[in-house]
Amino acid sequence: MERLFTFLLSEQHVRSHMTVILQAFLFAALAIFFLSRKTWSLTGRALLFSLFVSVADLTIFFDTFWSTYPNLSGTIPQPTTEITGFLIFGFAVIAAYLYLDVRRSIKTVIMSGALLAFGLAFSAFDILVATVSPATLAYDLSVVLGVLVAGATLCAFAFWELGNPLASRPRLTASILLAFTLALVPLGSMGSILPFDQWLTVIQTPDSALFSPLSVLCLSGGLAMVFLLCIASLLDIRVATSQQREGARMRHLADGTFEGILISRDNVVMDANQSILDMTGLDLNDIKLLKVPDLFAGGFGEKKDTASALAERVGAPEQLELLGPAGRRIPVEVLSREVPYVDGQATVVAIRDVTERKAAEDYIRYLAMHDTLTSLPNRRGLENVLGQVIEHALKNGLESAVLGLDLDGFKAVNDSLGHHAGDMLLKEVAVRFQAQLRDTDYLARLGGDEFVIVLRSVANVEDAIHLAKRLIGCLWQPFTLAGHDVYVGVSIGVALCPRDGDTAQMVLKNADIAMYQAKIKGKGQVYEFQTGMETAVRERHDLELDLRAALGRNELQIYYQPLFNVAGVITGFEALARWPHPERGMISPDRFIPLAEETGLIVPLGEWVLKTACMVAAGWQSDVSIAVNLSPTQFQRVDLVNVVMKTLEETGLEPARLELEVTETLLMEDVPKALALVRDLRALGVRVALDDFGTGYSSLAYLHNFPFDKVKVDRSFINKITNDPNAWTIVESIIVMSHKLKLRVTAEGIETGAQLSLLTEHGCDEMQGFLLGRPMPEPQASRLIASLENLSPAI
Repeated sequence: MERLFTFLLSEQHVRSHMTVILQAFLFAALAIFFLSRKTWSLTGRALLFSLFVSVADLTIFFDTFWSTYPNLSGTIPQPTTEITGFLIFGFAVIAAYLYLDVRRSIKTVIMSGALLAFGLAFSAFDILVATVSPATLAYDLSVVLGVLVAGATLCAFAFWELGNPLASRPRLTASILLAFTLALVPLGSMGSILPFDQWLTVIQTPDSALFSPLSVLCLSGGLAMVFLLCIASLLDIRVATSQQREGARMRHLADGTFEGILISRDNVVMDANQSILDMTGLDLNDIKLLKVPDLFAGGFGEKKDTASALAERVGAPEQLELLGPAGRRIPVEVLSREVPYVDGQATVVAIRDVTERKAAEDYIRYLAMHDTLTSLPNRRGLENVLGQVIEHALKNGLESAVLGLDLDGFKAVNDSLGHHAGDMLLKEVAVRFQAQLRDTDYLARLGGDEFVIVLRSVANVEDAIHLAKRLIGCLWQPFTLAGHDVYVGVSIGVALCPRDGDTAQMVLKNADIAMYQAKIKGKGQVYEFQTGMETAVRERHDLELDLRAALGRNELQIYYQPLFNVAGVITGFEALARWPHPERGMISPDRFIPLAEETGLIVPLGEWVLKTACMVAAGWQSDVSIAVNLSPTQFQRVDLVNVVMKTLEETGLEPARLELEVTETLLMEDVPKALALVRDLRALGVRVALDDFGTGYSSLAYLHNFPFDKVKVDRSFINKITNDPNAWTIVESIIVMSHKLKLRVTAEGIETGAQLSLLTEHGCDEMQGFLLGRPMPEPQASRLIASLENLSPAI
């Protein structure tokens, strides 16, 4: 060994040694580069690696040999050099294939390193023997053995580092180790040769001649490999034991996860955790007989039989269907990536069961497209389907129809019986509507009491109108809710597509316009959309906007129409709202009062009329009363009594001078509530009158049960009393009956002297009409009170 270190550290050979190391590193880097190209074929990688190793070995050896023995410079023994080159090429090929084996282990890596180191050493000594032949080569056996073991170790570590997935720079480290191997073997070979004065001692020893350098080298190489393999076996045992413990730990960990985990190589299942076994209903042995694509319905599309289909799922998970027990398809998410596993690379596949999430997503999607109460499609679902229907109709020259439906009387049911009863009514209405439709027809609920029906194909508009009439008729039978028989109707508008619109929004808007026409024309009817209807809707919308603005700017006025007793004395005034529009002129109450009812503006309007009228009346003489009409919306408010009480307190008007007029229809919606409300108002000292008596059911029970102060006979009867005996008989009966019940009677709408005389003669208590006094502004009414004490009968 002393000879080796002397040779390596000799100043005479330093420059040569540095050149050898640089050459070794250059060739080693190229050889390792080609061996690590995973995209190339195994054969190509092994052959290129072996070629560069062979060239490097011969180049470095002769560079070292010639620099050590200058007198032999340029000597290349033939054909030993060519044979040696092929031998080292063969050893390098075998070592490369051992490294590239997918079942690579510590043992195979050390074996490949030992073989390559042995080939390098054998080639060096083979050329040395051929060079000195027929002379005998003298060498140091310990140096030969040491160089072989060191070379095998360095080469083995080079292969190990190159295949280590945890190494930070595997190619650089492997290149350095292989470079040291390529440099050490020829340098060590030169360092093992004894000086000339020691050759004679060797030659004089008879036994030494029996052992050639090559035989000693083979024996040393064999012993070195046996030694290294024993160490590798021990390491393999330790690694196997460690891997077994780690494998058991990882299996427990994998079995504890909620996701299914598969490990595969080339699409063949190598291992699986308990979750995936439970999901598929297979045991571990059975699942190992399958390929990964066989576990999924439809495989992996175009790449069903390739492992790259799994490798591409590293980023976003793919939605697939796993085949479960009995062929059940389980929606899953699949993620995968390549990992080192058991002597090679493998693909780990994570499979997550998303059945519950899919069900939740489907339910959310269902909720987004359907009405939760009736389970019918909602507006969003309707627009999707209607868009498809219109597109199909336009493409094929067909005609479709859209029916807009709005229930009549639903609000009264909702207010009287409660929202739960209203919900039950909507469900039953939906069932009745559905029973009238074909399988191809589409029923949706937009919200509230609005429905829409889409007829995918109609021959003409009559088909839609005929269906609309059937829908109206199916609601004639009562609905039984909470022990009550309830009646509702429906108003329907019909629009055709593409005649009345080529988009879902346009057709729905026109159907709604036609439905609104059915509403304002008496309800319970069907109207077909006609050009020009939208103008009326636009005017109504503009009128609503103007009404809101007028209320905000206090542009509305109150007119006062006088009431007279039989002696012609003014007993009071009725407050009537008037709207002098700055552009449209005086707008009739018949136009803006129903609009205010529909839009809810009647509440602020009614409170303003009540407060203003009471404030004006408080300034009149104490024997003049003021009458104010209550709308249905006002009458249904729970705070009506408080509003009236607060108004009286703020204006200072005596309660007995205020008369509130209610219609019979208000009482019908909720009799107990109405009765309690009338009694509470009477308890304040306010008088309550039954307005428009005779136009509704005219139930005598109302006169008997409700504590009214007065009955007002509707103008429709007063107009006929002089030329229709039946009308007079009814009016006369109302007067007599009311007096028997101690109720005062007011006749409204008197326009002729004959009507006035007839009513006066038969004891009508109060008269009101254009004959006696038209509605007038507050200044004029105040002057009338001051100037007139009675009314002449001649008037």
